[in-house]
Amino acid sequence: MTVARGLWWSFVAVALVLAWPALNGQFLSDDLAIMHWLLRWDAAGAFWPSIFAKFGAGLDVPSHYYRPLALVTYGLDQRLFGWSPLPWHLTGYAIHVANALLVAAVARALGGDALRATTAAALFLFFPLAPEVSIWFSGRYDALAVTGMLIAVYAHLRADGFDRWRVLSLFGFVLGLSAKEAAMPTPGLLVLASLLRGPDGEMLVARAWRTTRECLPATVVFFAYLGLRLALFGSALQVYPDADPTAGMDAAELGRRIVALGSIPRFAFADAAFAGVLAVMATLIAALAAAFAAWRARSFAAAWLLPMAWTVLSLASLLPHLGAVYPHGEGGRFYYATAAWLALALAPAVALLRGRGQAVAAVLLVAVYAFAQTHVLAHWARAGTAMTALMTALAEAADGLGEDEFALAIVPDHMASVPFVRNAQGGVAMPPQQRTNLLPKLVPVLPVDLPTWPGRIAGGDVALIKQRDIAPRLDALFCFDARSNALVRAAQAPDWREAQAFTATTRAFAAAACDLR
Repeated sequence: MTVARGLWWSFVAVALVLAWPALNGQFLSDDLAIMHWLLRWDAAGAFWPSIFAKFGAGLDVPSHYYRPLALVTYGLDQRLFGWSPLPWHLTGYAIHVANALLVAAVARALGGDALRATTAAALFLFFPLAPEVSIWFSGRYDALAVTGMLIAVYAHLRADGFDRWRVLSLFGFVLGLSAKEAAMPTPGLLVLASLLRGPDGEMLVARAWRTTRECLPATVVFFAYLGLRLALFGSALQVYPDADPTAGMDAAELGRRIVALGSIPRFAFADAAFAGVLAVMATLIAALAAAFAAWRARSFAAAWLLPMAWTVLSLASLLPHLGAVYPHGEGGRFYYATAAWLALALAPAVALLRGRGQAVAAVLLVAVYAFAQTHVLAHWARAGTAMTALMTALAEAADGLGEDEFALAIVPDHMASVPFVRNAQGGVAMPPQQRTNLLPKLVPVLPVDLPTWPGRIAGGDVALIKQRDIAPRLDALFCFDARSNALVRAAQAPDWREAQAFTATTRAFAAAACDLR
């Protein structure tokens, strides 16, 4: 076994050990929304027809999401594993490992040796913000989009004319587009690859003409995809309701969006500044070292400039779609594609040393990323454990309520940078996560939604939820304390008839008893 191969399998083993507590956690947040799509389609007797129908429609959400490929994998997970979280998480992690192998393949296609390819793959595997994709099964959209992008880039680097590699590149591009909109920058990646790699002495006009020929098929696919989005959503480029990519950006707006992008790692490492700063410093030092090593080896354009250009393009392509700062640190998935190109740009740094020193440098650089990722993984593991405790506590609390009684349970939107009960308030209280439907007695509610409940109770929502005639009422109030993984009951239920007092009382209780704000 070569040194590079031995290092690779060691890196994978360490990555699995570090990720295991998070992989073994519960479904979280958007996971439960996806689960209930599948449940609804299955109950209607149209499980697979409903999934495959999404190849010609958007997802059942207000945003303009065209993401059918991940739904196919979710359907396979459900049919193979039921609703057990671990196999679903392992499927996503396997895709993450496969993407790391594709990063290695691209590194070899760029002229890197086995050790440099292994270093690039490991840096991607341990990218500090990757757990939002590698652990959270709702992040599989991004994982599969990057799979398609890496296949497209790798095959493009190998292609010569319209051969089987060009066909594979187009297949990868289509695969990525069917997974998530994040694959849309792929033609730009291919153009950069053609422009920055070519025969020595090639004239600029000849290079431009060759680039046009090589990238024209992908460009045709791209515009066909935009036409499909226009037909489905009335907009070819807009993905999120609060961000229109076709709107002009002045300097102030551009700065605001750069700040929004930068807020993700800043908040994700707010409670572990040393790990975050160490990863940033290692990245900057490795980038400079890689640039010098590539220049010294006379492969500057292909080995460093090209992957760094891919990195910049990947980050720039995010800016039109960012609408707000992410105060929790959620959003690591937006960096997932960037992580692949950045890893390729950093890997040549190991070539500054000779002999065994290269392997030592690779291990040290990867170890810094692994150390930083461990902090993020700990949050995901903690959230997975807390979700199991929350579901148990909700069932016990509902069992303690009478048939006519009605209660609210205030639950966290996020835990650190990890989405927790957001978009899953009903899912955590319903089958298959619960033996029976708890909602007629106990409704989970996010802190931000508390002001809506006096009006909902007065408007007859209790009778609507219980599906029988019953007077408006609120008999108990709970909150979930993620510090102790316990559901805390208020001494008395607040009076819902006074809306302002209700909101103030419930928020004060949630903050004091459960540190929820």
